[in-house]
Amino acid sequence: RRNQKVVEEAPAPALPDALRAGLHEAARALARSVDYRSVGTVEFLVDPARDAFHFLEVNTRLQVEHGVTELITGLDLVGLMLDVAGGAGVPADAAPSGHAVESRLYAEDPARGFQPNSGLLTAVRFPPGVRVDTWIDIGTEVTPLYDPLLAKVLVVGRDRAEAVTRLGDALTATEVAGVETNREWVGA
Repeated sequence: RRNQKVVEEAPAPALPDALRAGLHEAARALARSVDYRSVGTVEFLVDPARDAFHFLEVNTRLQVEHGVTELITGLDLVGLMLDVAGGAGVPADAAPSGHAVESRLYAEDPARGFQPNSGLLTAVRFPPGVRVDTWIDIGTEVTPLYDPLLAKVLVVGRDRAEAVTRLGDALTATEVAGVETNREWVGA
């Protein structure tokens, strides 16, 4: 919505193995060419019809969706950044396992064109066993002065189907009252 991603997943679904390997090697080559030694994101646009990709940008920081990478690799990306900054070597690539999906829960009203919503939170409940990156609690005042992101709800499964099902269950079990949210729109 409004050119912002609200659902993230890893690994990218339906990507041929050769194309995936090419993306990984292009990202590694780019990092080597500038002697980059930290966590970052190399972004590409993929053209599946041509089985090709094109460089888009590099973000030399954590992205909001870094949690899906952590869930499928078992890595603590913040810890790695600190370790490397402190002089530790850059670790070898981690082999991904499973599939992770993240939904961003926003204080906004989908019925009103995703207009940001503000108010006092009177209920906040997230299900156990699910990763939730959040700053809210009962009594939090959500003001119109900042980005309306309330939480990221993240799940991992053996495969994409299981992860999508787990995310739907997690969002259904999530309760945030006092402001309108996009909870139902992102999958509950």
